[in-house]
Amino acid sequence: MTVLVTGARGAIARNVIDLLLEASVPVRAASRVPGATDLPKGVEPVRVDFTAPETLAPALEGVEKVFMYAAHEGIDAFLAAAQEAGVKHIVLLSSAASADPENAIGAMHVAAERPLEASGIPWTFVRPAMFASNSLWWADSIRNEDVVRLPYPDAPVNPIHERDIAEVAFAALTGDGHEGRIHVVDGPGHLTQRRQVELIAEAVGRPISVEALPREVAAKFMPESLLDMLAAGSSEVWGPTAEAVTGRPARTYAEWVADHADDFR
Repeated sequence: MTVLVTGARGAIARNVIDLLLEASVPVRAASRVPGATDLPKGVEPVRVDFTAPETLAPALEGVEKVFMYAAHEGIDAFLAAAQEAGVKHIVLLSSAASADPENAIGAMHVAAERPLEASGIPWTFVRPAMFASNSLWWADSIRNEDVVRLPYPDAPVNPIHERDIAEVAFAALTGDGHEGRIHVVDGPGHLTQRRQVELIAEAVGRPISVEALPREVAAKFMPESLLDMLAAGSSEVWGPTAEAVTGRPARTYAEWVADHADDFR
């Protein structure tokens, strides 16, 4: 079985690639510029551009399964090429926001989900909520100023380690019974954004201050849907973690910080 992984430069894709390699599954890593992607030994780089149909058939030749980022532009051409190549299963990295098509982020992911559902190719949707890696947006201000400016700093959030998302995708690619299923993935427990910053400060060994950012300023670089979510606060009841699929306890935000502390030093 050969697996094609699109978006090979992305953090989740890289973790999926690592997991497949550990399981001795042949991996083909797709990106628009394969030569610019630093890949582990044994991974075949291929060019895939959904808007350049001529790149699709060569990349999909001999591929049985695909891990795919949600990209609605050109998806019809990709799915047609996948059908022609005899692809047996596509695992789509979607978003928990897809449950609300009125949400801008949800609508973008639904635009990738629906053509896949209609294609006849067996599918699995992995729908994570908030990525812990969103905290990397703060890296520059932490490194340069020891400050993080946040809208709603005391809003509770429930971030997910990218490795957990990748392990759910890996389980769907390599296990049985995942076709036609939607795996919603949430983090293992609530904490505020302010507490997130405190955990980063503990990891790097120096104080980091938090400044509340007015919504009208944050709206210049953050989606309104995300700001609405922060303003409302997370529900007291959250969704299943990766453990529901993998059987392994979900990683905490503190574990994510320990894995990424160097990004903030």
